[in-house]
Amino acid sequence: MQNIPMFTGVHGMATLILKEIPVSGMAYVLVRSVWKDDLAGLLAECRDFCRAAGAEAVYGSWETRDLPAAHAYDVLELTMDRDRLPPPPEPLALTPLTARNGPDYLAVYNRCFAKLPGHASYGPKDIQRLQGKDLAFLVYRDGVPAAVAELGENKLEGLGVLPEFRGLGWPLALTALARLPGPVLSLRVVSTNERALALYRRIGFGGARVVSRVWRL
Repeated sequence: MQNIPMFTGVHGMATLILKEIPVSGMAYVLVRSVWKDDLAGLLAECRDFCRAAGAEAVYGSWETRDLPAAHAYDVLELTMDRDRLPPPPEPLALTPLTARNGPDYLAVYNRCFAKLPGHASYGPKDIQRLQGKDLAFLVYRDGVPAAVAELGENKLEGLGVLPEFRGLGWPLALTALARLPGPVLSLRVVSTNERALALYRRIGFGGARVVSRVWRL
């Protein structure tokens, strides 16, 4: 299912994220502009379109503004100085993403993230986008794919550990973050992901700047 970058309705314009509907049943409405101050009308229009497309849950966001709906979660940006980063107790072997191990990466990534609100599933195009850039890695345990990590420019883009390998999060996060060169490190996390927030707070991340607020429509 394709996203609609610019959905034009009677009450305004929005981006509709529909590609997660077949995976998780969730759709997202990103408000772009509202006409005649009828925000509620635009949200209802977008919600109904998403539900007609098969969405079981529809979330809306207009940057950090409040919407006339039930608040679901916030997207937070956390930062820390790199020189405060603790050394990993046992550095993990990170296996770079390749075309060959791409299916392993997809399997772990999607088990960890695909059905979490605020996260997107990955497909073959994402493997093509990331491979060969030294940004995405797998961790194996006895030959079994157990976790993934994805980096950006001085940013941790994603960290996922399968439930049966709990305990890898701490050494994986520290091993991955140590690869970032800049003096200030950052990451984004949803406010309802308490396990991830606790891990990042333990590492030393703080700040918690609200990047966007998300509401259930």
